[in-house]
Amino acid sequence: MTKILLVDDHAIVREGYVRLINATQGFLVVAQASSGDEAYELLKIVETDVVITDFSMPGISGLKFIEKALNRDPDLKIIMCSMHASWHIVNLALKLGAKGFVSKSSNPQHILAAILAVADNSIYLSDDLQKLNKEDPSDSDNEQLNSLTSSEFETFKMLAKGLSISDIAQNMNLSEKTINNYQTQIRVKLKLQTPAQLVHFALRNGIIMPTLSVHH
Repeated sequence: MTKILLVDDHAIVREGYVRLINATQGFLVVAQASSGDEAYELLKIVETDVVITDFSMPGISGLKFIEKALNRDPDLKIIMCSMHASWHIVNLALKLGAKGFVSKSSNPQHILAAILAVADNSIYLSDDLQKLNKEDPSDSDNEQLNSLTSSEFETFKMLAKGLSISDIAQNMNLSEKTINNYQTQIRVKLKLQTPAQLVHFALRNGIIMPTLSVHH
């Protein structure tokens, strides 16, 4: 029996996964978490073979969770499942040790195929991600993004979403001084002068999703 932990801050998404996974012979969802921090604590007490995690959640993101979880248990198989399907995020997840990446816009059957593949020590990418490589915005963007450490990338993503330095520091359990240093590094490495350029860079590379503004 392959034991699975689901990590997603949307209960309705988790519910859909549970139904799909538990209806498949040999798979069982043993626990659910709504944040990376909660999932990390659950891993200490629940025997788990495969983790399916979202990218964007309150507190630590899916990427930071992958890093922490694999530091604790290098044999854990982690699949990232996200709407944020830029090649850079896929690459970063795999570089940090994830064994699979499934785009949330792909057919749900890809989740089952990914669990099978990673449980068998293979790497799995849903088919819509295969063509991302050819559609990447620019090589120079990618080179610059690859120069960020995972903590700088976390900070970059939160800055692009409009979070303040103190909010980011709280989210990452770091001092504001450290986050300010990260921000400086990000601007130098990505050659960005203004907050607007930072947001544009993140949107262009699929690191944040465009938000729809509602006018009353």
